[in-house]
Amino acid sequence: MEETYERMNSDRMTATIVGVLFIFAIVMLFLGEALYRPVLDSPDYLDTAYPNKVVVITGILIEFTGVPAVVLLSLLLFPILKRYNEVLALGYVVFRSFEAALLSVAYISKLLLINLSQDYLSKGGVDAQYFQYIGSSIKSVDHWAGTQGLIYHIAFALGSLMLYYVLYRSKLVPRLISAWGFIAAIVLLSGSLLITIGMFTGTSEMGLELIFALPIAVAEIMLSIWLIVKGFDPSAIGSGDDSIDASEIKCP
Repeated sequence: MEETYERMNSDRMTATIVGVLFIFAIVMLFLGEALYRPVLDSPDYLDTAYPNKVVVITGILIEFTGVPAVVLLSLLLFPILKRYNEVLALGYVVFRSFEAALLSVAYISKLLLINLSQDYLSKGGVDAQYFQYIGSSIKSVDHWAGTQGLIYHIAFALGSLMLYYVLYRSKLVPRLISAWGFIAAIVLLSGSLLITIGMFTGTSEMGLELIFALPIAVAEIMLSIWLIVKGFDPSAIGSGDDSIDASEIKCP
């Protein structure tokens, strides 16, 4: 009895920490991008990236702080999720770790644009076409592996599908949240694939983000708030795979 009580307290603390880490990662993502995207996404980034290097580097470092948080929350969730489906629990950790690797590569590519801008300005702005060609090559890394990239979206969506599926089956959180998250992950994955093959040519990038990325952001916020305020359902916590199932007890 005492061991069960201690585990419930531990799971409650885990839920709170995971909820905080979710919100932290989301906030750092939007805060960091708000700083560097206006500079790096502008047509004249070769002229502005190096002079605004403090802003750009600060934004990238702020966003990068969310990367360890993403990996940590998956590790914290693993002992709980594995009670219901160990394969998917491990898969969630793997895909979140893969996300972290992708984002790290994307952040390095963004930092390289600062050096490229410095070289461009040191030459007095000559050979603009040459530097733009190199810049386009560097940006292609972020195009695929960054937070708006297809590879990142695939990894993120598959990990989210695993998470919300286990949460839905286990009833650790209200099924409305789990179902929303599962559907939102499918929407993000489908939308990313359709955008890549050019199904939405002419539609603004902001509009596409609202359509395909906003639902999963809402799902993570709802999940975060629930974990912080309510935690995991105690009745579901006690019904995991590591608990004794009466149907498995065989009489001699």
